[in-house]
Amino acid sequence: MINNEQLKKNLFVINPNAGVKARINIAESINKWLDGKALAEFLYWENASFDISKAVTEKIKKENFDAVVAVGGDGTVNNVAKAIINTNIPFGILPMGSGNGLARHLKIPMNLQKAINVIIDGNAKLIDYCTINNVQFFCTSGVGFDAHIGQLFANSKTRGFKTYTKIVSSEFKKYKAEKYKIIADGKEINTEAFLITIANANQYGNNAFISPLSNISDGLMDVVILKPFNLIYSPLIVSRLFLKKMHNSKFVQTFKAKNIIIYRNEQKPIHFDGEPYIMGKELIFKIFRNSLKAIIPKK
Repeated sequence: MINNEQLKKNLFVINPNAGVKARINIAESINKWLDGKALAEFLYWENASFDISKAVTEKIKKENFDAVVAVGGDGTVNNVAKAIINTNIPFGILPMGSGNGLARHLKIPMNLQKAINVIIDGNAKLIDYCTINNVQFFCTSGVGFDAHIGQLFANSKTRGFKTYTKIVSSEFKKYKAEKYKIIADGKEINTEAFLITIANANQYGNNAFISPLSNISDGLMDVVILKPFNLIYSPLIVSRLFLKKMHNSKFVQTFKAKNIIIYRNEQKPIHFDGEPYIMGKELIFKIFRNSLKAIIPKK
């Protein structure tokens, strides 16, 4: 007979409104999938005004947990993960979002029951996180077209990959490249860009690999600059994005750096981990190595 005191105790932080998956009783399902192999306690992120990061911080101060698991999309992952950086508490993901960028980078299954098995039996891996003007992100951040799309997507009445694709298609021909100055580890680069992505992980989500060579544990950010291009090359660029070949495009410049500053002409949208935000002309990026213990599959 299993002694409950010997079982690992996991805190599952649930965003019940995440993504477009069919609605299920996720807490009931988690307990079923755990099958008595671990204990589950639940914390719900019911609305945007609720500070879930603060709630997680207070919870782990009062109780001991063997792991904290984010149940939701990249926004949920971001808000839960930043509450446990530098705590040495293992961090798991049950991907229920529309993109699931960090989960996909870490090879976590999109099937929730299989993802639970990773929580039970997976390995721990130290990964980096980054900041943009002191705001944490774990996957990607940037400026330009993708930030513009992120803001429109956040304001749309529907979610999901189909909605995102529709917005991209309608805005692609309208968007104009902008001028930027980049200071990367002291080196100055002046460029015109359709978008600039600062990547910790290799993708935005949905297997759109903006930075295929990114290593999430190397202590370096990958800078991806997509230069202006003729619209006839659009299908080729999009195909490279999903074939992990973006870095081979003649319109793309990539390099790695520890400290990055981007200057632009005016306050505009940025994005981090899929979330849009308005920031000013100066954007300061930093990376913090091996600061989060992520639970990943054994193989």
